[in-house]
Amino acid sequence: MKKLTLFVLIWMVIFSTNCSKEKWQGKIYKEQGVTVIESEGSGIWGDKINEKVTFKENLSLGEEEGREFLTFHSELDLAVDSESNIFVLDIRNHRLLKFTKEGNFIWKTGRKGQGPGEFRNPSEVVLSPTEEIWVLDPPTLIHLFDAQGKYQRTINLKGRCSNFQFLPDGRLFISRTTRGQMGIAAEYYSIEGEFLEKFPDEYRYGQNLPSWAGGGFSGGFRFFEGKIYMTLPDKYEIREYDLKEKLLEKIKKDFELKPPGLREYQRGYIMMASNVMGPCFLYKRKMLLNMLMLVERKAEREFEIKLYLDFFNEKGQFLGSYKLPEETRLNTIDPENNLHFVQQEPFPRVVRSTLDLK
Repeated sequence: MKKLTLFVLIWMVIFSTNCSKEKWQGKIYKEQGVTVIESEGSGIWGDKINEKVTFKENLSLGEEEGREFLTFHSELDLAVDSESNIFVLDIRNHRLLKFTKEGNFIWKTGRKGQGPGEFRNPSEVVLSPTEEIWVLDPPTLIHLFDAQGKYQRTINLKGRCSNFQFLPDGRLFISRTTRGQMGIAAEYYSIEGEFLEKFPDEYRYGQNLPSWAGGGFSGGFRFFEGKIYMTLPDKYEIREYDLKEKLLEKIKKDFELKPPGLREYQRGYIMMASNVMGPCFLYKRKMLLNMLMLVERKAEREFEIKLYLDFFNEKGQFLGSYKLPEETRLNTIDPENNLHFVQQEPFPRVVRSTLDLK
């Protein structure tokens, strides 16, 4: 009798566990020989995502008033080195600042201008494999600084660049917008800024435009752990390539994006922002995180913006969408797996957090 009772108890525990196990909804299939993982619905976690995901802030850089080196303007970009020092590109203030991992100020450099070490319109800071500091100054310039913030030189790419990364062999991987139609493309450059070749795949969408017109608000390329990820600008799709440019898989979600629109004027075109997908990030070398911004027009110049962080497991299956605080965007993940957010409200600041998953 005791053996029978024990068997029934074990069976009930196993049955209960199976009943409570969350299931993925979607389909996996081949598309021209490429594996496609297409998720459906609200994800494996669904409405329970706030129980599964917890962010714990461990550092804040930025003040509404006070110390000048912590009073940032409205737009920031970040980079983190191997020792977890933080580089803050204060875009509208035309300066670059360095802080220790504890948040202590080290140095600042740069100012508005067109001379050596000056910025016209900086947009991105990237660290080279040797931890030189590279600052993109669109449309074509990259300024180089050493670890002490001393200006070294400027590279002119002689072509428009929206963002860039370093590949393991030292080449630059440059993201571009297309011409003649909205879309995204990429090219390889040498460390000296010389054009090498085009990335074979580019993505175009929307109406045909004059040869000089093009662009886009979303989509682009990212490089993580020997893979190149391409997020599409007009539909929810992330493409994964190896470094030999082979398309490995597509990660899709049954969510319809509202792609950027175009309004034609006598002197050209103006792009009207709508939903924005990307950029994506790789957490702990396996979990894919993807930014999603939903824009709803309330009036001619009034918008409601909601920001989400979408989670995918190592199989590319959708886990759920985590709603971020207002005006908060994930900017980078450092070598210690801290997530660095840029928060605009109530004032610009950098927020570093750990991620706990249950």
